[in-house]
Amino acid sequence: MKLELSRIRVARTRRAMAATAAAACAVLAVGVAPASAVTTRLTDVKINEVESNGDAVHGDWIELYNTGRVVNDEVDLSGVILSDSDNTHRVLIPARTFLGVGEWAAFRVDDPAVSGNFGLGAADSARLFPAGTVNLGSTTPADSYSWTAHAATTYGRNPDGTGTFQTTAAATFGDANDFGLPSIGNITGIKLNEVESNGDATNGDWAELYNTTGSAINIDGAIITDSDPAHQFVIPSSTPDLPAGGYVAFRVDDPAVAGNFGLGAADAVKLYAPNDVTLSRVVDQVTWSSHATITWGRTVAGAGSWAQTSVSTFGAVNQFSGVTAPNLTGVVVNEAESHGDDTNGDWIELKNTTGTRVNLDDAILSDNDNSHVFRIPAATPDLAAGAVAAFRVDDPALGDGQFGLGDADSARLFRADAVDLAAAPAVSRQSWSTHALQTLGLNGSGVFAATNKGTFAAANDFTSTVTPDISYVVLNEVVSTGDVTNGDWVELYNTSGVTIDIGGAIIADSTNANTYTIPARTTIAAGRTFVLRTEATAGFGLGSDDAVRLYRAGGTVGTSIPVDHFEWSQHAAGSYARQSSGLGIWTVDATPSYDAAN
Repeated sequence: MKLELSRIRVARTRRAMAATAAAACAVLAVGVAPASAVTTRLTDVKINEVESNGDAVHGDWIELYNTGRVVNDEVDLSGVILSDSDNTHRVLIPARTFLGVGEWAAFRVDDPAVSGNFGLGAADSARLFPAGTVNLGSTTPADSYSWTAHAATTYGRNPDGTGTFQTTAAATFGDANDFGLPSIGNITGIKLNEVESNGDATNGDWAELYNTTGSAINIDGAIITDSDPAHQFVIPSSTPDLPAGGYVAFRVDDPAVAGNFGLGAADAVKLYAPNDVTLSRVVDQVTWSSHATITWGRTVAGAGSWAQTSVSTFGAVNQFSGVTAPNLTGVVVNEAESHGDDTNGDWIELKNTTGTRVNLDDAILSDNDNSHVFRIPAATPDLAAGAVAAFRVDDPALGDGQFGLGDADSARLFRADAVDLAAAPAVSRQSWSTHALQTLGLNGSGVFAATNKGTFAAANDFTSTVTPDISYVVLNEVVSTGDVTNGDWVELYNTSGVTIDIGGAIIADSTNANTYTIPARTTIAAGRTFVLRTEATAGFGLGSDDAVRLYRAGGTVGTSIPVDHFEWSQHAAGSYARQSSGLGIWTVDATPSYDAAN
């Protein structure tokens, strides 16, 4: 018997599992029996998507999803029964088929080569039964879904695993359901920017949005609520795309609008993605404990902290009175660490080139993304004439205020009264096209160039002779879907001109529990690579929403700052790799290059 399966997708920290389409049942294994907990109970397994009208590639099929919450648990689907509304129809899932938490698996049921195959009708059902069930007619299915007509595409749950069934925008055999929504990465670029909770004479209660990105975003169908999830204002489908750096405000208490609601003195506004009918993920939110005298607004468009405004600005840039903005003329970006040293992370250094002290209170540091705002603390000592001061910008303790510096990025300084970084002039700015081996800094000629050594809050160093160590070793390529030969793997690259000892260094994924310590006396030759097969050697796999972190020997995972790290939110169709081995930007490589040049 043959049964066509999807590739079972991988949730965070789970190993990659794959099944060859139409593989023989006797030898088919979509997962190796795990050391973690395995159950045959189908409580958490749900029918997630159904194709009843036969797509050109997979015919009629039923997709399952594991809604469990214990990450390391899996469900053994061996012998589990798929059926339609006819109790004589049954297709058995092959032996040694394992479904991890947050994973999808789709099964073709009308393949003529499969014993018991059946087609799904226009008015039919998809049913799931435990292995060994003899009489389907007298047994309550573990899950089921019925319909009265073929879907134009497929029927799928929204959200996956737990939501109600809806017609999808496109069939997604063995993958997350698609309802034609803007990507979460896209809608995340929209931020709440100003709120009127006490009803102004013209627009009542309203909420303002701001597009922090460099491209227009379709916000049709996005949902605005207050602290009561039953109160939902849906942005009309006729709303124009919100342009880059654009503002738009919506009255939420208009009696003529369905779902209208008023904002209270102690309340909240929350923004959700279009069609997120279950309000499963907040895109942005703000709460307050009392009405503002005028309105509540962000001190920097789309990014700053919330404060009381001086003027209500419905759909326009916020205004504030009494903002102290010391003169920063003569303060320059002096050095930048974009690759993250394992002492201070990513940081920006300023230098006072004037002959007098300068107050840096509330001045803003940013990169080339206008939504990234780091405010220099008000208690920061004045910067003396000729002195330097450095600030870590990727500290997790900063919460939403943290950001990392990229390999093609900028370091910018703004006055404290800048309210829209897209429009405000930068006091100082330095840009680069790729990471430096150490840092980039102003040299004696005023050129922003690669230094010999990073000097956090000290004079720039262009002369020292530095002995390369593990700080010259970078993450270079990652495979998280498990290639046929090597499974999941992580590649390191030595950017220096000498051999480096990496013994004792630690590689971890996004959790602090999955770690691997590189054996003592392991070395990487100059310009060469070292590859760790995480499943075969380290005992853990890499997930679809995961990360890889490299720590110096003796470091503490989760506490120490990594020497290097890379994060992703979905599997790559191949690998994630640097375009230029060692220091290039990360991109998707359709053809992984295990232990070789990218």
